[in-house]
Amino acid sequence: MNTKRETGEFFKKYPGVRIGFIALILLVVVGVSSAFTVEKEVQVTFKGEEYTVKGKLLESLGEVLVKNDLPASDEYKYSSPLTTLFKDVINVRIEKKISGNIIMGTKTIAYLSGAENVGDLLKENGIAIDADDRVEPGVKTPLTISTGDIKVTQVKVVESAEIKDIPMTASIIVNDALDTGTRVVVQVGQNGKSNVKERIRFENDVEVSREVLESQEITPIVEEIIEVGPATTIVMPDEVQVKSVTGDVNVESSTVSTSSSAKVDQDNSLKGTMMTVSATAYTATGSNTASGLAPQEGRTIAAWDGVPFGTQVYIPALGGVYTVEDRGGAVGYGIIDIYKNSQDECNTWGRQNIEIYFLD
Repeated sequence: MNTKRETGEFFKKYPGVRIGFIALILLVVVGVSSAFTVEKEVQVTFKGEEYTVKGKLLESLGEVLVKNDLPASDEYKYSSPLTTLFKDVINVRIEKKISGNIIMGTKTIAYLSGAENVGDLLKENGIAIDADDRVEPGVKTPLTISTGDIKVTQVKVVESAEIKDIPMTASIIVNDALDTGTRVVVQVGQNGKSNVKERIRFENDVEVSREVLESQEITPIVEEIIEVGPATTIVMPDEVQVKSVTGDVNVESSTVSTSSSAKVDQDNSLKGTMMTVSATAYTATGSNTASGLAPQEGRTIAAWDGVPFGTQVYIPALGGVYTVEDRGGAVGYGIIDIYKNSQDECNTWGRQNIEIYFLD
């Protein structure tokens, strides 16, 4: 109560202050009311033409454009944000956003953007560009309707070290004491091993090149030495380098991987190229094979029902490619039976666990 009395006495003592205070309040009220009612004009450039638009000071630019039948949407870019109060707008430029595609390998990103250049567009889409990456057209290229699709190649270079096979070599020698079409492995070959350090280049996550930086031999190769009968044709895998051939022998190649490690299922399909099997041997029974062909040493093997007749199998321990032509009562999954000319040869062979490679 004392404060109110003192204030009243103050205004009585200084009437000019009271009048000034009232005038200030009236001025504020009038100013706020004017902001909601007073209009201003702004020039707008749209599609190459000039428009004069009117709007209230505290309306947003977007509200004013809509009231003046001009677009206010994400399809266009504006020199001032649509949320700007109209009192703060001097002039406006409206331009159609640019549409197109960003292509990254097999990935395509459609865009609709008001970015100034290609680099800004990529940032809008969360695409970071490193020094080794390629962008066509370049990141500083202005984004216009003639820009077209933008091709981005992201480059990644990594270094790796791993143990790899060194493909074995082979020498083939004609032995006149052997029958035509037969072969004897004098020395079984073996792949070597090396520790290989490589630089691998990826473009958009696809490997495009490898560069060997260093290769250190761990295990040397063992050369395979094969003796064959005169006028014999022998099939060797592409990966095996035949260093020398002496005498009358024809060497053919066949695609097979001698370094993969896969398995063969029992579902009548061959998955992969290599498996370890139990190999036995058999000799003439006086009849043809289950496929109807006469058996021949160096060519005929028996396999389980899941391996079709005619399937070619590379057997490193025997130095050549054999053909599945027969079946057998004891030949179950993971077992092969190798045809030989005599029972003595079969007894010598016995039963061995060997690797075989199914050809493509």
